[in-house]
Amino acid sequence: MLYRLLLCLILGSFVSVSSMAATKTSEDQKTLEQTVFELERSVAILQLSTASLGDYQSLSTKMAHVKSLEYRVNFLGNLTFLLCMALVVFFFKLRNQQKRLLALENRENEKAIEQQSKDA
Repeated sequence: MLYRLLLCLILGSFVSVSSMAATKTSEDQKTLEQTVFELERSVAILQLSTASLGDYQSLSTKMAHVKSLEYRVNFLGNLTFLLCMALVVFFFKLRNQQKRLLALENRENEKAIEQQSKDA
């Protein structure tokens, strides 16, 4: 019985030590990731601070070009939407006109049939 109790204590201490080691390594990994992130950010800031005026001007012209392309795409998208809506409205009007024309032709045919029956 004493051996079982001693075995349980040894296993319990082994599990607790291994879990503490696992948490320690995860904390070390988190601090390492944070350090790497801060270093990358510092490098990016350093690269920006050493950029020349020409770099900023070329970046500005590229941004302006991208903005103009964005405006063109937005305009063309809006124009395409309006053209599609115009086509939908046109087809509805055309359908209504066809119905009215068919009704008018039916009335004319009925009048012609009545006229023929009166003449006969």
